[in-house]
Amino acid sequence: LIKILHDKGSLTTEEYQLLVKAANADDQQAAEATRVVEEQVAQATKASNSSSWTDSIKVKGDIRLRYQDQSEDGKVDRDRGRVRYRLGVAAKPNDGLEVGAGLASGGIDARSTNQSFDTSFSSKSIVLDYAYAKYKFNENFTAIGGKFARKAYLWQPTDLMWDGDINPEGVSVNYTRGSDLGTSFANAGLWVLEENSGSKEDPKLAYLQIGQKFGADNLFGTVAGTYYDFSEINALDDLTGFANTNTDFQFDAISISAEVGLKDVLGEGSKVSLISDWVQNVDTDTSEDTGYSIGIKASQGPWSAKYIYADLEANAVPDIFPDSDRFGGKTGIDGHEVAVNYQLLKNVTLGADYYNVDLDSTNQDILQLDVLIKY
Repeated sequence: LIKILHDKGSLTTEEYQLLVKAANADDQQAAEATRVVEEQVAQATKASNSSSWTDSIKVKGDIRLRYQDQSEDGKVDRDRGRVRYRLGVAAKPNDGLEVGAGLASGGIDARSTNQSFDTSFSSKSIVLDYAYAKYKFNENFTAIGGKFARKAYLWQPTDLMWDGDINPEGVSVNYTRGSDLGTSFANAGLWVLEENSGSKEDPKLAYLQIGQKFGADNLFGTVAGTYYDFSEINALDDLTGFANTNTDFQFDAISISAEVGLKDVLGEGSKVSLISDWVQNVDTDTSEDTGYSIGIKASQGPWSAKYIYADLEANAVPDIFPDSDRFGGKTGIDGHEVAVNYQLLKNVTLGADYYNVDLDSTNQDILQLDVLIKY
């Protein structure tokens, strides 16, 4: 248009050249603006992809430093420094699907991820603590397989039968449904205990748990009943030299677990509850077939505490599963546990745990002082 006006004589040569220069400058500014916008779009896309990746993959872990003082009748007192380290990752590649794995210090002992300060600064072992695939079919039903944390698939308020470090191997399902009372739930699973290459007698555990969570005003609680069906448990290599006294040990059991508590009784945000577990082996030919624990726990602000009394007869449960801090996890014990924790910082907790436990006529005392750091 500028050229046509110049050719017709409407614009002088000087005016024409001035307008051409102005038009070229506008083109350069437009090109620069386009480049800036394209860069901003690219950066936003990259940030969006990065955010999507971090949303689908989560990393967590903790380290615990422990001093342990241990005394036992007839043995030399022990002072031990111990460390526990755990690192886990979980990803959600599709809606409803989650896969995860975790590493932990320790060895082959399913009931301990501790490593003792020992053997002249030797390197410590790191093992596979869990590895699982979980699928949530809907808001009510979830299934998991592999080696996984037990709590969501077998609820118990104390460690009378199951040490807190045990991660079972096999498959489990969890079903929950709202009701007038609160939330009803059912857990079931088939866990593999051992695979014998030279025999078809592979020890396994099948279980079914039915429970109910309830609450009204400041009252809350959970009650559950569980049936355990062990098969070929006599073929377990681990079930020797411990505390079960039945020479032909069998184990099928029923258990009842409960927690009932009140909120805000010690102040706003506080909780106080009674906790208990009871278990009976219904498949043994001895009378020492029952165990129970009863206690109380409370929390207020950064403080939490618990007390548990446990009495576990020799053949009430397989002696490879109970809390390893009670006389090394043996059965045939009774005794007390008192624990206090204080959350010093957002991810830092100080703890003290004291056990006083008897096995026959032998007494054992253990004091554990912990610093736990999560991230």
